[in-house]
Amino acid sequence: MIAVVITIIVPYVLLPRGFVQVSIDRLVLDVPIPYSILGSTLTAIAIAIELLPLSITEYRLWRENNEILMEIPTVIRILRDGLGSGQSLSNIAEMLTKVGRGRLSGILAESIMKESMGIITIKEDLTRISRELGNNYLAILAVMLDTAIKSGARLQETLDMAYKSFEDTVSYYLDKASQVKPYLALIYVVMAIYIVLAGIVIYLMVPSISKITVSVSAGGIATPTISMINVQLFSSIIVISGVVQSIIAGLIIGRIVYGRPIVGLLHASILIITITLVNYVMYVMIYLHTV
Repeated sequence: MIAVVITIIVPYVLLPRGFVQVSIDRLVLDVPIPYSILGSTLTAIAIAIELLPLSITEYRLWRENNEILMEIPTVIRILRDGLGSGQSLSNIAEMLTKVGRGRLSGILAESIMKESMGIITIKEDLTRISRELGNNYLAILAVMLDTAIKSGARLQETLDMAYKSFEDTVSYYLDKASQVKPYLALIYVVMAIYIVLAGIVIYLMVPSISKITVSVSAGGIATPTISMINVQLFSSIIVISGVVQSIIAGLIIGRIVYGRPIVGLLHASILIITITLVNYVMYVMIYLHTV
């Protein structure tokens, strides 16, 4: 994040600055804005790239935890059927290694082997891994399995309850994910519309307005002329606002879709790069061909 702060400061040192007046109730502020279409574009892309390592790491962690959650009902069913048929935990570990294809099967098989060798109990090992991954469902699974194994004659009933509980959780999670997907697409559409409409206003309408001269023919009064509008300043403002809105949108996406705002910074990076490049292309294709 320090790199992002440095990237934000650098344009204020290297690029020319204009001032935009901002009024908040009675407070009036002159905010310095570095303007250069190329400079603001490169700055925005640099910020997006700097956010990628953190966001990709968090996204991979979320994906791993999500895969573990999706696999829990299957693993519990294998344990229930295996223990119910009289198989030992070691045999079930071998079955998980052969049949299970997900991350959880490997984790649980390894935990069972560690317990059989007296290194650590299944509950302690799964609890440790749950802390490392930040996965509360894995910690709950550890408690449920420990309770089931110690329940003796009620083992089958306990595992049945655990299976149904996690199956309901997975169903709820999948249903929620399908409901929020349209809103994820909507955010991308809204940002695309915003940058296109802003580009049309700045690169088509503003240059035309700047050429208008208002003349008054009465008695030698001087002719007021609308001064030339700095298109690059307006373009830089659009890029800056696009970066801010993309980061906010990304955090909202992360909170709603992934349960962790920081995961949404991956979408923020994609949005920043997309709208910045669209803005620059519109500047080259529209504005430079009209001046």
